Amino acid sequence: MEDRSGAAQSDANLKITWRGIAIATLTVAAWFTYHSIVVGVTAGAAGTYVLSQYPMMALMPFILWIFLNVVLKKVWPWVALTRGELLTVFSVTWIVGVLPMWGWGDYWVAILSAPAFQATPENNWETLFLGYMPWNAFPEPSARVLDTFWLGLPDGAPLPWDAWIPVMAQCIGATVAMVIFGLCLITIFQRQWVEFERLSFPLAQMPLDLTRGFDGPRGMPDLFYSRLFWIGFGVIFLPLLYNMGTYFSPGLPIIEIYQKQYQLVLPQPFPTVVFRVLPIVLALTYLCPLDILGSLIIFYLLAVVKMGLMDHLGFTVGSGGQQMVSMDILDLESYGAIIFIAFWSVFLARRHLGDVWQHVRNGIGPREDVQRYRLAVAGLLVSAAYVIGFGFSLGASLPLAIGTFLLMTMTFFVTIKLIAATGFTYLMPSWANAKGTFFITELIGSSNLSTQNVVAFKLFTSNAFFGNMRLPAWPAITHHMKVFPIGVQPGKVIAVVLIPFTVGCIVAAWNSIEVAYEQGGAIHLLYAFNVYDQLTNLLNHPRVLDMGKWFVWLFGIAEAGILAFLRARFHWWPINPIGLAFQYATGPTTYWFSLFLVWLVKLTLLRFGGVVAYQAGKPFFYGLGMAYILAVMISGFIDVIWFPVEGHLVHYK
Repeated sequence: MEDRSGAAQSDANLKITWRGIAIATLTVAAWFTYHSIVVGVTAGAAGTYVLSQYPMMALMPFILWIFLNVVLKKVWPWVALTRGELLTVFSVTWIVGVLPMWGWGDYWVAILSAPAFQATPENNWETLFLGYMPWNAFPEPSARVLDTFWLGLPDGAPLPWDAWIPVMAQCIGATVAMVIFGLCLITIFQRQWVEFERLSFPLAQMPLDLTRGFDGPRGMPDLFYSRLFWIGFGVIFLPLLYNMGTYFSPGLPIIEIYQKQYQLVLPQPFPTVVFRVLPIVLALTYLCPLDILGSLIIFYLLAVVKMGLMDHLGFTVGSGGQQMVSMDILDLESYGAIIFIAFWSVFLARRHLGDVWQHVRNGIGPREDVQRYRLAVAGLLVSAAYVIGFGFSLGASLPLAIGTFLLMTMTFFVTIKLIAATGFTYLMPSWANAKGTFFITELIGSSNLSTQNVVAFKLFTSNAFFGNMRLPAWPAITHHMKVFPIGVQPGKVIAVVLIPFTVGCIVAAWNSIEVAYEQGGAIHLLYAFNVYDQLTNLLNHPRVLDMGKWFVWLFGIAEAGILAFLRARFHWWPINPIGLAFQYATGPTTYWFSLFLVWLVKLTLLRFGGVVAYQAGKPFFYGLGMAYILAVMISGFIDVIWFPVEGHLVHYK
């Protein structure tokens, strides 16, 4: 008990320093630049560092700083970072982690460069939608700007920054406004999640545990003195180190267990089941509650059965060429669950929100709370108006811009809350649900929208604005404010979010543009065409309102409602609606087996050793994660130096 209270007191005394913010921001700029170099010289070590809500792109510099700081503590202790500064690096690198190449930066620059250059008589873009494009949000459609972007600059030709800087300013402004909205929303709900719902925040607990002890006399993480930590570290690092040795001796067999996706091919028409053991998932979900882990696994396996049965029976929803097949039906059912969880989360927080309103309206409560919540509500309204105005500037009607904004923020809100509850970094809604696409196109019906609105809607909900299923900044902010409560250092807590994110956006966009002009965007950015191909399909085949689709969506809402009622009524009820909301999303589909391994180990430890055994097992799992991250970094360095063409794919998803 004494150790735990001491740790809690130590965590409460963590401080953000301006030196820490500066070092973290410089780390981001340097790491993004390094990543762009990796992309430029080898495809094997790049493109896979930004594929989760807490991506390897953010994990790697944080872990690198932990090991570097151990050395600095011994050699130059006056230069070494404090624990608070290390945790600032954790926050900053995560806040900007999905922005660099193969993340938001690449999507944004490619989508804005595609329509004018890639329009052909065959794809019919010019006839269908080019006349409705908001060209003020796009770079100059000239050969000087676009031909050289896709084909590469001639030797000695200047990069046309004059065409890009105004576009960058416009889009980055809207993106930063979306981050401000998320920051204000989380500020309002954070106390509810921490104090009343008591979410576990595994992704905040992990860096707290990894850095505990740095400010002590030993100058080293306490975990480094745990034998179990180094056993877990060796289980992962030694096989991957051996694999790196095979780079120089290609004839040697490779240990693939941590890199390969194993497949179980079921009888048709049941989908293939993937078995994937990813050490970082094992490490980060060890702190996830058992009922949530079990629910994610159960609902994924049920989804496999449901898909197989629907395909076997030929079951579809919709008519007249508008049929939804099994995967779309599951997505729509899950979307109903997401919407229910959004409203249920607000309902659970009703008393807290009432207190917030009293603070804002009547000034009742501590002065610090009154000021903080008034600022949060003002920021919420102003940033929402800015983002809605951005959607309106793309050509959307005001009702469509408002509706789209509300739909995407509801999904984002649910996603970040559930990540805080689970620690599962691959918890991502399907692309159809992430920004409200299904609700507008399938439930409202794109046939009820003008061509101008359809074009604007597809641009507003594309990867060009605020990423895709991987959310910029929002998941990180919830954990940043768990590590550094905003009531202690409000100015610096906000600065850690806004300063590095803005710098990260600029660096990410700048690097994406430079690489495209140096090498030719056609090498890396062909996926930009997807949004325009989808737009073409939607205009050629408008979707109509169908009551069968509404039934599926409402059925998902009802299912989630029943599960939530049972959990509230019976404390022993083990099934959580989280599983339904993400039943066949990328995360559970790919990593259900990793979740199952963690669930099985946790269940065994808690059953036979109780909480003491569970706590004792944490160092082992942390060792698994740190070893994997370090191995991926070392492999990337080896590729840049010795294998600058082919590279080696170590981390995939």
